[in-house]
Amino acid sequence: MSYNYDNLISLCPACCHDTPAGYEFRPEGVFLVGKCSEHGPYETMVERDPISFRWGYEQDYVKPFHHFSFPVTYRCNLNCKYCYSMSNCGLSLPPDRPLEMLLQVLEGYRGNVTFIGGEPTMRDDLFELVESAGRMPNINKISVASNGQKLRDREFVGKLKDSGVDFVYLSLNDTEYDRASAVTMNKLAALRNLHEMRVPVWLQGTIDSPRQLDSFIAALEEYRKIIFSVTLRAVKPLGIRAPERDIFVSDIIGHLGVAKDLRRGTTPFNRFVRIHGTQVKICSWVFDMGRVDPLDSDYILSDDTITTFHRGTRKDELLLRRYASGQPGVLSAESAH
Repeated sequence: MSYNYDNLISLCPACCHDTPAGYEFRPEGVFLVGKCSEHGPYETMVERDPISFRWGYEQDYVKPFHHFSFPVTYRCNLNCKYCYSMSNCGLSLPPDRPLEMLLQVLEGYRGNVTFIGGEPTMRDDLFELVESAGRMPNINKISVASNGQKLRDREFVGKLKDSGVDFVYLSLNDTEYDRASAVTMNKLAALRNLHEMRVPVWLQGTIDSPRQLDSFIAALEEYRKIIFSVTLRAVKPLGIRAPERDIFVSDIIGHLGVAKDLRRGTTPFNRFVRIHGTQVKICSWVFDMGRVDPLDSDYILSDDTITTFHRGTRKDELLLRRYASGQPGVLSAESAH
């Protein structure tokens, strides 16, 4: 089977419109290169190691879209170094959608749902939201994505468990990444509470330096009884701040020493391995619309329409950047479809 690295579709970073794109192999790495009819050419480096790129790309993939990443608030109690949402960017953000509206949206969706943000635990009615969604026959698994700051409270974790949540998608990063030891300690306290109450955890870590993996893997070993899946993600230039350095899937694989144990992922830009008996997905963000959606999810936007997660993150990023640069107006379905 032959693979075409040209005639692809990506998204213009300036307007989010579909644009023709392709891959170029250069001495410094592999680049996704596109050209918008309005904003001209653009490019982004997607992998340092061309052999790793070819191994992942030259396979067939089935992208199951049955998981809904549903933002229920833009508010957050942290100010992370890199943030893929509109939280804590110094802007006036939309208010929380009412509970009734959230439930109405869920009535039109069938599959698994993860409540995301911002930080969903900022909502006072989160427990009611989880419980109400759990009574819907069209909703399967329900999870909450959290930075763990409120989950350091054992009583809060107990209420979340009683509401019927199936698992928690917990963000755990190294202190170097979080920039504050208190933040990391709260996340570890959250992990201990979840462990003691036997709440299943999908652990997620984002890194901007391979050495940050060491503390993450140590936590995985200690709490592996409740951790059923892990995602390790290389930070990418989404949102306001661009990473200080480029990190790629091959860098994570090399640092962990798992090159001989790789299994095919769900897209060309992720791989599966097993570490301490737990499945670990190593992934990156790449805007190749023909092959990749980062989380195999659906995603709801501020215009209240459901679209693919991949396109949704790009549209939210554009909205965020427009606000940050002081440009008037709001992003609509007409301006970035």
